[in-house]
Amino acid sequence: MISIFLLSAQSLAAAQGPITVYLAGDSTMARKLPEKRPETGWGEALQQFFDEAKVRIDNQAQNGRSTRTFIAEKRWQAIVDQLKPGDYVFIQFGHNDQPKEKASYTPPADYRQNLINFVNDVRAKKATPVLLTPVMRRRFDKDGNFQDSHAEYPDIVRAVAAEKKVALIDMHRKSEAAIKQYGVEPSRKLFLQLKPDENPNYPKGVEDNTHFSPLGAGIMASLAVDAIREQKLGLALYLNIDTWKIDNLKAIGGNSLTINGQPRVIKDSGEKAISFDGKTDGILINRNPVAGARAFTIEGIFRPDAGGEFEQRWLHVQNDQVDDRALLEIRLSGNEWFLDTFIKSGESRLALLAEKFKHPVGNWYHVALVFDGLTMRHYVDGHEEMSGPLNAAPLGPGKTSLGVRMNHVSWFKGAIREVRFTQRALTPAEFLKK
Repeated sequence: MISIFLLSAQSLAAAQGPITVYLAGDSTMARKLPEKRPETGWGEALQQFFDEAKVRIDNQAQNGRSTRTFIAEKRWQAIVDQLKPGDYVFIQFGHNDQPKEKASYTPPADYRQNLINFVNDVRAKKATPVLLTPVMRRRFDKDGNFQDSHAEYPDIVRAVAAEKKVALIDMHRKSEAAIKQYGVEPSRKLFLQLKPDENPNYPKGVEDNTHFSPLGAGIMASLAVDAIREQKLGLALYLNIDTWKIDNLKAIGGNSLTINGQPRVIKDSGEKAISFDGKTDGILINRNPVAGARAFTIEGIFRPDAGGEFEQRWLHVQNDQVDDRALLEIRLSGNEWFLDTFIKSGESRLALLAEKFKHPVGNWYHVALVFDGLTMRHYVDGHEEMSGPLNAAPLGPGKTSLGVRMNHVSWFKGAIREVRFTQRALTPAEFLKK
């Protein structure tokens, strides 16, 4: 008897080792030297969104390069020589191609041809090219109107992507929308803007509207990740999205458990969940799935029951070394409850106590806590109830508690069916379904 084994593209890639995503671009994407910190290229923030055992980000972007100079210095050929089938190359140029006064200037026709050559070279190695339009500079006029400075170059990228049927990540439009959303003054936080003596690398201060702060780099990387999902690239299979089915007492999300009391596995409406008694039941998981994330979403599907105490903490993420945390609580008022969410990182903290939005107990609800790097929001069944500004650094490694606060107070009475942690800010359209 002859057995035939067919390997999928994903399993073939796994057999050959991790997929490599090469980044070819300019300073907005590139790695930075210690003496330039806190300047951060958005490509530096991309690895955190992927399981490094499956996807490795190789950032070859360089400050000041255009398509022409990247080729002339043989940086492009160095990437091509390393490519293997299944790899990706993200190609983002334009900042240094467009200005005629720069030595890196590339005329529009040459820029277009260079992009076509890039695509052909990558495909010849059976790898996947992805074209990216250049990210926006922060530029507002005196009336607060946003201004572009890239002329026809982003449209050339879009045209080549359409002509060659290449995946397009339109960072130009996405970053414009993000900068506008934050507004004239708050958007400064996304860029390298420091006051005199605020950082030893910049004793005279700096006001840079092109290069990113760590926060801005994380936001830009999250926009690229959004596009990876929208374009349905194969890479989307390997994004760090931890979905925990709360349906057994042996392991959750691949993590071992420390159990307090006697939480029970139940079945409600055909779905398994874990029930907590509101007195002694809790579960501790030795992992913080949003550690290091500059933006994140924590979602849960749960059922609050009557009869518990007033304050009930049903999900708690806590740093190991310091008192930084993110949490979702309910406050019980008779046979109704309202949501209380909280994030603390260093001296930054914000509580959203939605007392005017009450919901009946005994029903299943979807709840989400969303932090995009500047604003914290929370939702019940996809409806935003509260939001507020928060300038918080990423949480560090730690633990997750279900059904109780870490120090064994504020016990939750009810059931939890599913929890998901995503290292970017999701929109309601992307939330878990009840």
